[in-house]
Amino acid sequence: AMVVAVGLGLALALLRRYGPRWLGGLAVLYVEIVRGTPLLIQILFIFYALPGIGLRLSPFVAGVVALGLNYAAYEAENYRAGLQSVARGQIEAALALNMTHAQALRFVVVPQAVRMVIPVMTNDFISLLKDSSLVSVITLTELSQTYVRLSSTYYDYFGTGLLIGVAYLLLGLPFVRLARRAEARFQTGQRGQGRQGHI
Repeated sequence: AMVVAVGLGLALALLRRYGPRWLGGLAVLYVEIVRGTPLLIQILFIFYALPGIGLRLSPFVAGVVALGLNYAAYEAENYRAGLQSVARGQIEAALALNMTHAQALRFVVVPQAVRMVIPVMTNDFISLLKDSSLVSVITLTELSQTYVRLSSTYYDYFGTGLLIGVAYLLLGLPFVRLARRAEARFQTGQRGQGRQGHI
């Protein structure tokens, strides 16, 4: 789901920043609609409403699609902020080196923008991991669904809940550490660039 979110989010951000006005408008509309409606409603719509037009998805695929499309709207805003932070003079310098506009975006602008938003993107991945519990409403076997089954079987709601909470924590901790390391490296790089600018 995060792969879908990252890819689509970057495409939406590029359309808003550099695309034709009408495509940028559609991207804005998508972001506003998705961010303005609850994720649970989106999950239910994709799983239960799409079969009405002949598009039937398995619970797993519907969950991945719903989470990916939802988080793409948030990633689009992150990438848009990253793209805006890259100085416009860098594109002009790339064009002066006979790069095409697409090459300037691919090799100069986008890598810098991605680097800037890695910490935020990693935090979003952790949030996506937590929001995956909502997918249990379409009968997808997941930690929260496992909790209901185990607690009903063993009549131990507290112990099972504690176990599930620890499982979520263990799944999320590596990404928390990754986010902190990425943020620390980014700040180190920023300080290095600042020192070079003063020399």
